[in-house]
Amino acid sequence: MESGKVIFSDKSVRRQVAVTVIILLALILLGQLIVARMAEDYKKAMIEHDYAVAGYLSRCGVDNSRIVTAFTHDKTGADTEIGSSLLSSSGYMESMQNSLLPVVESFHQKFALTVLSFSVLFSLAFLAVLYLGEQYRGKQLETAAGQLRLFMDGDTAVRLSDCGEGSLSRLFAATNTMVTSLTAHIDKEKQNRQFLKDTISDISHQLKTPLAALQMYNEIIRDEKTGNEVVESFTDKSRRELERMESLIQNLLKLARLDAGTIELEKTVSSLHGFLEKFIGSFATRAKQEGKSISLQCNDSVMLCFDETWLGEAVGNIIKNALDHTGSGDSIEISCEEAMAVTEIIIRDNGAGIHPEDIYHIFKRFYRSRFSKDKQGVGIGLALSKAIVEKHEGTITVRSELGQGAEFHLIFPKLTNL
Repeated sequence: MESGKVIFSDKSVRRQVAVTVIILLALILLGQLIVARMAEDYKKAMIEHDYAVAGYLSRCGVDNSRIVTAFTHDKTGADTEIGSSLLSSSGYMESMQNSLLPVVESFHQKFALTVLSFSVLFSLAFLAVLYLGEQYRGKQLETAAGQLRLFMDGDTAVRLSDCGEGSLSRLFAATNTMVTSLTAHIDKEKQNRQFLKDTISDISHQLKTPLAALQMYNEIIRDEKTGNEVVESFTDKSRRELERMESLIQNLLKLARLDAGTIELEKTVSSLHGFLEKFIGSFATRAKQEGKSISLQCNDSVMLCFDETWLGEAVGNIIKNALDHTGSGDSIEISCEEAMAVTEIIIRDNGAGIHPEDIYHIFKRFYRSRFSKDKQGVGIGLALSKAIVEKHEGTITVRSELGQGAEFHLIFPKLTNL
């Protein structure tokens, strides 16, 4: 009973049911009219047949009074049996074909066509009601889907029309409640991200002044050339730690800006070969000092729409990671490939590789592997690379076997090049 109430609370369903009931009542009425018409036609055909039989008998000399009596008086079962025996011998019986009885055949054809016509009309009307009802609900759902797409595209003010009755309106009302809740969560998340960005930015800026002072003091001590090996050793260590601290602060600021969505990429369509060749040059000195090689394989025709500064940051972090995890004599190969739907940058090395335990965590912020020999990193470079690639609407994946090196794939859809 409750389900029936729910169904009939929908105005469109009630309207559809009402139209269907009207069509059924009209069909019943038409059926009765057809039956009445059939009876009248049958009576007319029967009387005309009796007229013809009476005329034939009269023409054959049968007394007219007996003919009238035969058609107007009641007949007994014996009369029926005698007539059946008489006519059956000539093939006139119930099993004979209708085509041998022109009156019956005409009656059958006429009303068979009439009933078929009304049946077709009823079926078409019923299907039309169903079709129009589904069209109406389909338009409602399509409109709702369009509104939801607008919401997904960022228009949080969008709401579905839920002022009607029925199951769809209740669904739209529930969806509006969910959308309102999501909007509140989105606003809260934006506030949290902005707070995080502002906090990190404030802390970073506060650290820059003492950091710059420490770097200046460290340079002054180094320039003094005291001749004390211990002092000079600690001065070099201080310089490296200060550089690490400055790099960490800069990366934290970049991540905060990416998280807050305040970065607007300045994309241009450029050749990947030229970009990578110029960028790899900045690592040539370090690679040479460490006895490692960096090679590039990329066709000049491979183009990509990207922000050179930010994508350079992403690629640079991966190359730094490769340099940190390779030894003297190892190599780093950078290549780019172009397929039907994507453009791909591949960075592979033949170094130590990534432990299976770490492969699913290396893009997490501040993740440090317990197997890593690199004690200087803080686990933020690859997380920053991932955020930058995703900002370019791309994805980043890694393949590695322990002792066999690592292979990073930066995959960008060509649709972003348009």
